[in-house]
Amino acid sequence: MARGRTWIALFLVGMIALAGCGTGGDPQEPVIRVATQIPPDAGFITYRDPSGVFSLRMPPNWIAGELPDENGVRVQFTEVEGTQAVTRLSVYVVNTGAPMTPEAFAEAVSAYQPPEDVARYDWTEIERADMPDGSRRITGVRTYPLLGARTMNIYLEGDGSFFSALEVDLTGASDDLLTTLAAVINTFRVDPQADLAVGAVQQAAGVTSYSGVIRFNGYLAWTDPSGVFHITGEAINTTSTPLEAVRLSGVLYDAQGRRLAEQSDILSVDVLGAGEGAPFDLRFEGGKPPAAVRYELNVAGREAEFALADFYGPGNFTVANDEAIYNDRGNLVIRGELANTGSSLATAVRVVVGIWDDQGHVVAAQTVFVNDQELVPQEATGFEVTFYELGGPALNYTLSVVGQVGGGE
Repeated sequence: MARGRTWIALFLVGMIALAGCGTGGDPQEPVIRVATQIPPDAGFITYRDPSGVFSLRMPPNWIAGELPDENGVRVQFTEVEGTQAVTRLSVYVVNTGAPMTPEAFAEAVSAYQPPEDVARYDWTEIERADMPDGSRRITGVRTYPLLGARTMNIYLEGDGSFFSALEVDLTGASDDLLTTLAAVINTFRVDPQADLAVGAVQQAAGVTSYSGVIRFNGYLAWTDPSGVFHITGEAINTTSTPLEAVRLSGVLYDAQGRRLAEQSDILSVDVLGAGEGAPFDLRFEGGKPPAAVRYELNVAGREAEFALADFYGPGNFTVANDEAIYNDRGNLVIRGELANTGSSLATAVRVVVGIWDDQGHVVAAQTVFVNDQELVPQEATGFEVTFYELGGPALNYTLSVVGQVGGGE
């Protein structure tokens, strides 16, 4: 595959040009040609992913770590530099299920931008360049809380129906290490005939993971004054079918991809309707481990069947006179009135509230049951939802009411 070689030819041009400045070399000096050149990957070993979708050559002291990913294949390659393990290369490959036409590739590239991820790691883009072979390079700096600022090159390409992203950490790299990284990437190969299930292109850094049925929106990670670590956001059903038993899980990893902590929870609504979203708050009561530098969100659910029969959805309730105020203790309170405007007796009525900041992040989420155990049709009651901790400034809120059918007209 010529694509990898094109990347590195451009990747090293700047380095070579800088090294040659001010040397005063004689342009008339004879050119010396070596008859048998040593290949750049001499002494390397071949890594072949168990899925068979990609392979590359790497130094024998590198450690390959497979990361869990429901959508494709994700592997990070780490070496020990002094006393610190540093991930110098991360590879992500996903089967999009369709040929990587220029239009499809552009769409996949758009979906794989290095944003502020769940951990709110700042990303500063420096350059974006289209390569002659149709691939793309994005250069920038990502700042981690423990590792500090890291200079990154992200290479994106398409092979058959496969979309690949190679993220290279160039921070503090010596000339020898730059040459090694160039050699490794030049040997990257994708097998377009590999049998890999169709997935969905994700955002960079392997932070958010979903199957394409449910997507995450407005996600944010933060620690409250009590030391509880929160991952908040909104889960959205992207299908035309209601889903039930939607379980969320957040996993915290260290720099070597080791699992440090995991927290799971059931979504606050029994049934997530087609196109509907619901806020969530995954709480790590033990706080964020000091070594945690990355986290992933995962979700699982099934087509609604059992819960759907008793579910009394938002369309059966009307909310009025709702407002957001701060009480005398400085806590945000969302209060108002709601009425059962459906045709059935409602039980287990609860109010689901998400608080959003000015950047489109969910900074808090909470579900509160109303005091009335039952609401007959046209009956109204008041509600009050108090937020004691927020992950950021509150700009607006979303509110929905759900319940269960109580068995009577």
